[in-house]
Parts: sequence; structure tokens; C-alpha cells
Amino acid sequence: MTPISRRAFGRLLGTTAGFGLAGVTGADPGDGGRRRGQDGSDAVETFVSMPGERTPENLAIGPGGDLFFGVTDGQVRRVARETAASATDLTLADTDLIGEPPAAAGVEATPEGPLYVAVNADGVPSGVWTVPLDGGEPRPYATVSGQFTNDIVYDPGRDRLLVTESFAGAVYEVPVGEGGVPVDDAEATEWLDAGVLDTESFGANGLTFRGADELLVAVTRATDGEGADVGRLVRVQIRDDGAAGEPELFLESPAIFGADGITVRGEQVYVAANGRNEVVRVTTAGESAVVADADDGLVFPSDVVFGAGSGGSADLFVCNFATTDPGSAGILRTRP
Repeated sequence: MTPISRRAFGRLLGTTAGFGLAGVTGADPGDGGRRRGQDGSDAVETFVSMPGERTPENLAIGPGGDLFFGVTDGQVRRVARETAASATDLTLADTDLIGEPPAAAGVEATPEGPLYVAVNADGVPSGVWTVPLDGGEPRPYATVSGQFTNDIVYDPGRDRLLVTESFAGAVYEVPVGEGGVPVDDAEATEWLDAGVLDTESFGANGLTFRGADELLVAVTRATDGEGADVGRLVRVQIRDDGAAGEPELFLESPAIFGADGITVRGEQVYVAANGRNEVVRVTTAGESAVVADADDGLVFPSDVVFGAGSGGSADLFVCNFATTDPGSAGILRTRP
């Protein structure tokens, strides 16, 4: 079973030719891992360094505040909350190995259940796997139709997972029990299939909730009416019966080209824009501002998530997928 490699993933997206990343590198290693913030005040620092072929693609915060991340070659790892709040310059050896599924794209934690991981690898169906926190054997949970199962979000009010399939431009739902525990014979069913999520390249990708009844979905690479390369944020209101409402294009802009993982803090959306080597903050009015960029060490950022920081602050963790500069792969941290 062969997981998709960083280079293969880059070819799927057309990163070298289409995303303009050639020649982008990380920060000077002599800086002690600490970099300026985009606004000149908030530092961007190296949290976990992972130079080489192993690279993180997705992040999740567990109910106890632990940070989990998936490694594309087939590992799921954890950093304890206490360490995540203060440590810098960790290596992969400083993190805990939780499980080894065939591959790992999206990762999601639940209050009572295992970790749920999106798996895409040769020899196994694309879909959702369970990875027990106690070190038990990872197992297939639900097959998702399509070629690339990507991000996963837990919907606690409706006992389900929502999962993106990026090549089909669709969102699937997968049932779970109360607290996120697995159920027998779980099947993935299509929840939303809309043209706004589907593109000729990479479509529906990261997803997150803003409130209990509003789902936001990132669309990585699209073209607007004038032929410009853009990313999208699509808003979906969830109906009382749990079905998807009509999707609404919230933002379509070159400012979020390469929109990958997304998260929210309050009403604002934070976007890992891999095609721009940036993390971008988007307001409720659709206005965007860069939080961190290539000068801060970002190389093809693939996910963002807020976690507890020192002194009660909210730290933003960023996956550096680093398609063109393997030496920069790892997880960064800033305090926007």
C-alpha cells in the first residue's frame, strides 16, 4: 500500500507550473526557528521540524487540547497540550506515534471516539479510517466514492462526519455514534454535490463549522469569469433535518488561491492558501488580510488550527507541506 507522496501530490495540483512556487524557500536556519509576524509584531516560529519526505498535511485539536497531525507517508502523531503550549523546535522524535494507517490526509478528533483519518493509498479504497488513541490497529471505517478523500470535520449535533472528496467536488456524510464513537457498517453517502465545489483542478478541500448550522468549504483552485486563478470559500446553511441548504459563494478571490485547510476564530475565517504561501484572514464582509507569508517561512501551507497557547493565548498552528522545499516541512506557530 503506497501513500501519495509530496511530489505526486504536487503534480496532481500542478504546483510547479501553476502555483508559482519554484525557488521559494524557508527562513534562514540561523534564526533559531523564530521569524517575524506579518504585521511585524507576532513571531512565526518553528514548532515541529520535519525536513525530508515525511511531511504533515492536516491538523486537529483533541477535546483535551492535544494537537494531532497526519503525516502523508502513513503516520498519525500527537503533541500533548502542555508541550504544544510552550515548546519550539521539536523534531518528529519528540512527538508521540498514535497509529500508522496506509496514508494520512485529513485528521479529526472526537470527544469519545477514535481519531478519524482520510486515507488515499494504492491497494486500499479511498475513504475514512479509524485510528484508536490507545495504539490499536487502524481500520477502514467508510469508503468514499472518488479518487481523493481529503478533509474531515465532526458534526456533534448530528452524530456524523462531513468529508470532502476533492476531485469530485463533493461533501459526504459518514455516521458515528454519540461522542464520535464508531458504529457498525458505516457507509458514506453524498451530502452535497454542487458546481461551485467542483473545478477542473482541485475542488472541495478544507471544511469547518462557523456556528452549529453553518458549514464553510474551501475550494482550492478555480478560475473566475475573467480567467484569473482564484480560490473560493463556500457557505452552506444546514437545514433542520441535517440536509445541506443551497451553497452560497462567500468569497472568490486570487487572495485565497490555493485555499486548503481552514479554521475559524469568532466570525473570522483563517485560510491556508497554499498557492500563495500565505495564511489569510477573511472577515464576515469578505475582506482579506495576510497573517503570515513566505517571508515568515511558509511553503505551501496545507492546514491551520487554533490551539491553547502559553498564558491562555490562542496559538495558530500551520502545516508547512513544503512541496518544493522539503527542508522547510513541519508545523509552524504564530499568534495572530
